[in-house]
Amino acid sequence: MKTKINIRSGKLLDPFIRDYILAKYPDFDFPTEGEVEKKIELFKEAWKKEEKTLLKAIHKITKLKFKANIIDCYIVSAITRDMSAPLIIRSRYTEEEFVDVLLHELLHKLFVDNGLKKIKDLEESKTTINHIKVFAVLKYLYLDFLKNEERLGRVMQKSKEGNNQDYARAWEIVDERGYKEIIKGL
Repeated sequence: MKTKINIRSGKLLDPFIRDYILAKYPDFDFPTEGEVEKKIELFKEAWKKEEKTLLKAIHKITKLKFKANIIDCYIVSAITRDMSAPLIIRSRYTEEEFVDVLLHELLHKLFVDNGLKKIKDLEESKTTINHIKVFAVLKYLYLDFLKNEERLGRVMQKSKEGNNQDYARAWEIVDERGYKEIIKGL
């Protein structure tokens, strides 16, 4: 089964998300619908360039398959955090950042689709545990498939921004245990 990622507008979701964000951040400056639509087109182009390579690499690394033939990825004007179920990503990213975030969220989706068990021998937060395998696969993908250490460094740095201790800890565990060893446990 060949999976297709359908990058589309989340404008029907936007009003719900907008109310939530405005309650938390009353002065938030939302992009216009036109700006979001432009981003969607840029994101589609960026994904199209790498889609076959990246999906093939994910399958080769994990030996797992998505359950769905088509996965909808909704792009919204803003959201407090991107998510995999439903797959929602904010429009504020550059094209390369979008592809990186999409990969991250797709890995969560892939692991859930396949009922992957969490690492049990750790006394860590749920967020940390949920990201160890995701980060291990991302590290393998960027280093061994794409041969792009700089991009991996940027992804790691971005995920640690905002004082996200759980993500930082997950990256530490990936480094301590070794990304290839963690992937063997998939």
